[in-house]
Amino acid sequence: MAQLQDRTDITVEDLEESLGLKKLNEFIKKSEELFVERTKLAIDEACNNPEIKAIFISGPTSSGKTTFTRHLAEGLTKSGRPAGFLSLDDYYKLTDLTFDRDGRPDFETIDTLDLERANSDIKDIMEGKTVIPPYFNFETRQSEERDPEEAITLPENGVLVVEGLHGLNSRVSGNIPDESCIKIFIMPYGNVYCDTKLMDSNEIRLLRRIVRDYRHRDAHALSTIDYWPMIEKSEEAYYSDYLTGATYHINSFLAYESLVIAPLALHDLKEALEQVKENTIKPSVFMQKSNTPKPFADLSKALNRARKLVEHLEKIPKCDPSRVPQDSILLEFIGNH
Repeated sequence: MAQLQDRTDITVEDLEESLGLKKLNEFIKKSEELFVERTKLAIDEACNNPEIKAIFISGPTSSGKTTFTRHLAEGLTKSGRPAGFLSLDDYYKLTDLTFDRDGRPDFETIDTLDLERANSDIKDIMEGKTVIPPYFNFETRQSEERDPEEAITLPENGVLVVEGLHGLNSRVSGNIPDESCIKIFIMPYGNVYCDTKLMDSNEIRLLRRIVRDYRHRDAHALSTIDYWPMIEKSEEAYYSDYLTGATYHINSFLAYESLVIAPLALHDLKEALEQVKENTIKPSVFMQKSNTPKPFADLSKALNRARKLVEHLEKIPKCDPSRVPQDSILLEFIGNH
């Protein structure tokens, strides 16, 4: 049974003191190395136990699951356990959606996944069969067929690595005996302070999501904030059980990340707020499948939260995103540079 651990607390003063050229390089290096060490825990366990045939990974949105899983699969392969990678995001089927009272579609529930196909693919891969998983295009929000060259076939000593919001749900992992799998719950766990708390783990993920949605999913900052209550509701329903059922928790918060994510999110927020002022703001992309014609679920609440975030983010120093290493988990949110 896992518990949240290795919380990272940092102050704005700590961040400011790290900004010297030599200091910043070392600060970034140590932050990244700590995360790599956490990743090695699972790699070592799988490599030292030939009975392990699968690793299931779960965690709330913007925890870095995809990058962590790729690092894990690559590390396993280099260590002699060939690994296949399966993302549950690719099994989305956006039909028969449910909605909250403000009209937000629930894209977070496990019922948005094609579990029949996912379970069939997992079973076939574990049996050594060749599987071509689907691909979900988040820009078009459509499922697509994947190139046959991306098929997954595991050798006898291979390990299947499965990640997703519901990667630890028994409807996904329940057919695999506990002694044959490792279950990981990943989530950033930390706080940023400036006299008082500026942000906690929830805000850290929100900022990551704002930055990623703006750059990769054609969603401005207010779209993300307006949809966030649905995400929080889902987390209340699922993630305490997933954490409890995990083998262990991995903290994905990098001590230096606020120097990068905060100024990017600040830019995105200010741009969206200016568009509201000019009456040019686009409707939320997350409301396109709403059961109401509203462009936003609750724009007033989203604006209040956006303005509060701007107030907090303006206190955080910044560094150039180009300082982020090319294999960092942060690239999942900011993109390549």
